[in-house]
Amino acid sequence: MAHASRITPEQQAEERSLRFALVADGLVLTLLVIVGVVGGSLTITAEAIRGILMALIELFAFLVMRRIHRGVLADLEFGTGKLEQIANLAIGLGMLGGSVWIVSKAFAIIAGERALGTPFGLALAAIAGALNTCINILAWDAMRRAARAESSLLMQSQLRARVVKLVSSVFVQVTMTIAALSGDPVVVAWADAVRSLFVAVFIFVNAIGMLRSGIPDLLDRSAGKQVRDSVERALASHVGDYGRLQRLRSRRSGRVVFIELALGFEPGLTIAEVNRRVEALKESLRRDIQDADVSVLALPQGG
Repeated sequence: MAHASRITPEQQAEERSLRFALVADGLVLTLLVIVGVVGGSLTITAEAIRGILMALIELFAFLVMRRIHRGVLADLEFGTGKLEQIANLAIGLGMLGGSVWIVSKAFAIIAGERALGTPFGLALAAIAGALNTCINILAWDAMRRAARAESSLLMQSQLRARVVKLVSSVFVQVTMTIAALSGDPVVVAWADAVRSLFVAVFIFVNAIGMLRSGIPDLLDRSAGKQVRDSVERALASHVGDYGRLQRLRSRRSGRVVFIELALGFEPGLTIAEVNRRVEALKESLRRDIQDADVSVLALPQGG
């Protein structure tokens, strides 16, 4: 049974930033639901529904991150990369679903099939939008300061999702203010529809990017041409140290690149000499490939 590991100050900072974001989101989402129902604004309703869905996914990511930091998932022999990618895909799917729903409602407004919000409701929506923007700025700044280059995929995906929320909330705030100040129903309708479509497209593009980066790794696709080229360069620089390459496989698991090589060596070499050559090759690969986990199987020449 794995023992819980001591978390680092950097990991504590990441957890604090996500915890703050979750609490802040919970408060502002409650307000958005109330304002969306009372005011009748599609944009605020869409923001509330999307926010609730993403908050649930964010909570899942936070819980997974806590278990990773404490070594609870240490029995995953190839690391937690796949689990992180699953959470990453969940975030992407949630964003994708939210964008589709918003688009359908926006077209309903343009077609005149959905009632517009009341002036009082639009004023409340503008105030709620401003508060939402402030919360997103604070949460984004906390995550930005806590995130590091070596942060897990979960942290990176949460930071990316928070950027989506921030940009969307800024645009929503501006257009909600325009709608609240205008008494023209046409301006109100098009402002609500246009900002909703903008939010939907922005969310959709980011969701597709997350899905494209996650699905291939879950299917154990090779780590890609760049990694293979690096391996071939390393092998070429050590060409006299082994007989021939018998197998080369690579894959990603989160940030880690797993590389498996099977090399043939001359039967007369001592174990110590084979180990020395293998370690020299591994060191070359680690210098060229960040977060590389290299495994070399030494076989008799022609084996």
